[in-house]
Amino acid sequence: MGINFFILFLIVMSIVLTNINIEEKKISNQYTNIPIVIFDNSTLYKITSKNVNRIINSSKALSYKDRDELYDATIISKNKSDNFNIISAEYVLKKKDTYKLYHRVFLEMESKNLITLQSDYVEFNAKKNIISTRDKFNLKINQNLLLGNDLYFDAKKEIMQAKSTNFSIQLNKGEQ
Repeated sequence: MGINFFILFLIVMSIVLTNINIEEKKISNQYTNIPIVIFDNSTLYKITSKNVNRIINSSKALSYKDRDELYDATIISKNKSDNFNIISAEYVLKKKDTYKLYHRVFLEMESKNLITLQSDYVEFNAKKNIISTRDKFNLKINQNLLLGNDLYFDAKKEIMQAKSTNFSIQLNKGEQ
């Protein structure tokens, strides 16, 4: 009698267990947005066979698959005409050739003219040499000063557009 009851119990349990839907646990990839490399108090040199092309100094550097993040960073790079460009900010987000610079931004470029820019937020496209900001800025080209908001400046084509500006032009001696 006990064996019959046990066999009946096994048959009922096998029928019940085969009809129960079991959900598969999905393994979430929660570590997709972690940095590949982290550096603290770092200095990076980009060295070619001829010279040093770029120096990056930062208090913290994070490198992801699609972007780089720098804290308290200064980037010194050499352009095609062997002049130096300096980018400095509290936070730098770099995706491909575009830099987004936040807080106490200082940018200095040497091309045909010496260009310095100070603002709290700047977007800089290094490949096209385009600087833009939607914040207040202080732009100095040689001895000429431009103060205002919402800047678009193409350094290659020398095209500038801004809102609410004050422009001070320094004339050469003897010119009026």
